[in-house]
Amino acid sequence: MAGMMNIRRLSKSFLKPVVIILVIGLIVGLFYVFPWNSLGNQQLLYKGPSARVNGVKISDQDFNKALLRFWQQYGSFLTEEQMKANTLEYLIGQELIKQEIEKRKISVSDREVEDLLGEIKVYNQIDSEEELEMLIYQTGAGDLKGLKKMLREIIAEQKLYGVLGKEANLEVTEEEMVASYEELEVAHILISTSSDVTEEPLSDGEALKKAEEVYQKLQDGANFAELAKEYSDDISNKNQGGNLGRAPIEYFKNAFVPEFVEAALQLEVGQYSAPVKTQFGYHVITVLEKKLAQGEQWEKEKEKIKEDLLANKFLTTKKSEWLQEQRQKHAKIEILDPSLLGYHLAQEEKWAEAAVAYENALKDKRYKNSLNTFLSLAEAYKENKNYEAALGVFERLPKDLKDNYNVDLAKADIYQAKEDKAGLKAALSAAEAKAGEDLTLLNQILRKMKDAELTEESKTLEEKIAALEKKNREEQEELNRRLQEEQKRLQAEQFQEGIIETPAD
Repeated sequence: MAGMMNIRRLSKSFLKPVVIILVIGLIVGLFYVFPWNSLGNQQLLYKGPSARVNGVKISDQDFNKALLRFWQQYGSFLTEEQMKANTLEYLIGQELIKQEIEKRKISVSDREVEDLLGEIKVYNQIDSEEELEMLIYQTGAGDLKGLKKMLREIIAEQKLYGVLGKEANLEVTEEEMVASYEELEVAHILISTSSDVTEEPLSDGEALKKAEEVYQKLQDGANFAELAKEYSDDISNKNQGGNLGRAPIEYFKNAFVPEFVEAALQLEVGQYSAPVKTQFGYHVITVLEKKLAQGEQWEKEKEKIKEDLLANKFLTTKKSEWLQEQRQKHAKIEILDPSLLGYHLAQEEKWAEAAVAYENALKDKRYKNSLNTFLSLAEAYKENKNYEAALGVFERLPKDLKDNYNVDLAKADIYQAKEDKAGLKAALSAAEAKAGEDLTLLNQILRKMKDAELTEESKTLEEKIAALEKKNREEQEELNRRLQEEQKRLQAEQFQEGIIETPAD
């Protein structure tokens, strides 16, 4: 079965990705997931100011665009504070890149934008205005003008990476350039001898005879695509005329069986192969398009390919290092949002400074009623071993936040850090009372009890959890029993009605 997948991996649908802007092997700082324009006039999720980069403020609109896309991609894995912090880091990096492009006077011509748009259309088989509109929607560009603006930014960023790659003494080999350039588009008609491909495979002799008949029809002038629809056993592409798609030759070499690739590479465009035997049966192959690293076109494009590969190599190996150096040595970064500043300092384990930032956040109207900010402040004091200040944070909580389950868990962590076993037990007991019969919360408390080596309390809570699990099972079993009885009753009524309504002979 694994071998069969090698035949089918390059279907047309496989080569039409959901993430659209993947033409030059580069996704440059933009998320094409959640169209910003679809939000209409919804209230912004975040209100700044968030940060300044060399005196330039990050706009709330840019922050929310990025935040929403982070939210859709990582909302199940990250807290709100983590997502906002990641959004800020991303936007700071993008502003540094933008400023470097301006500093180096990197420009992009209209011709370059049109060429990239054309490449995208070809790559994604965009042949109509409707498909172009879908591309615009998926990128959140708003309109064609907005899409071209995005592409201009992508090209400029790629050019910057190329320049920085040269300055970093990165190298691109001839082999890498050839592998990037050479492409193949093939179609085939498969007469199968394998049960992995078809339920009723032919014998080797029968398959060869049928494949030779197909080959002869082609020699007599029959249409390849029509014959594929009629004869091919490869159902993943037979309705597309047997087209396996267009991809780098290196991909074909890695993904397809050697006999198939060797035969395809020997063909000229439009030529048909005699039947080629593989583990799947016999293939009749035709080459629809072939691009090799030779001739005038190759020489013309060679330098551009090298620049693209250099840019991509810098992106994947050096970009993070370069951004870090810019931030530490050359840029002035001011995090204006006190809560985000606190988080940033906490990540660097600068706990005293983080506590000051979170204290300032509680004076900010955006965060004065934020439980997360109070919890983060208490955590900062705890890590700085200022346990009394940490516990004092909870005395300042607004009334509607005091009874939150997470407050007791945070208190438990503080009491454990200060080795106050009585306080720890009291906090976990309060958390347990608020957890009620929620097994997820109770297991969370149990883990903390075990971590604190509260043996007796852990045993008691384990027994409680076991009893609740048993109760839940019994209730579910009872519910299932009642549902089955109700189903039987309804079936009996339907059967009885059928008997009554059946006319006499």
